[in-house]
Amino acid sequence: MKPYWKVTIFYLLFGLIWILLSDLISFNIAQNNEELTIIQTLKGWFYVILSAGLVFVLTRRTYLHQIEREQGILDTFHKTVEGAHHILLNYLNQMQLVLVEAERSKDFDQEIVRIARQISREAESELLHLRQIESVTCENIEKAIYRNLPIREEA
Repeated sequence: MKPYWKVTIFYLLFGLIWILLSDLISFNIAQNNEELTIIQTLKGWFYVILSAGLVFVLTRRTYLHQIEREQGILDTFHKTVEGAHHILLNYLNQMQLVLVEAERSKDFDQEIVRIARQISREAESELLHLRQIESVTCENIEKAIYRNLPIREEA
């Protein structure tokens, strides 16, 4: 059941039971209409105080569950980035072996080796940048990924 339904149903039941029971008690305690009016007023104030406390407890519990779920999503995101980082670093390390062999070859263009090393460093830097996202939203991830691209204006 959705949290908002739980809070609503619980509050509805609490209110109905409160009114029924407190009215029965009020009518049995009051000696006259003046006393009944005072008891009804006090009963109303007490209801407001109790129901405010109830709403606080129920909404706080729901809020804490929401925070816990969001932390789980954030942890999953960071583990995903960490896994991708690990895989890419393994790939980049293997590429380093290829580059070492390319550097030894007299026929291999050293400018290509330099470019490959630069691309490897940039790829690692981009993954490290993803790990630093604090608020995981599609918009923030997209901004992090495409932050170095020039912004094109729509025609």
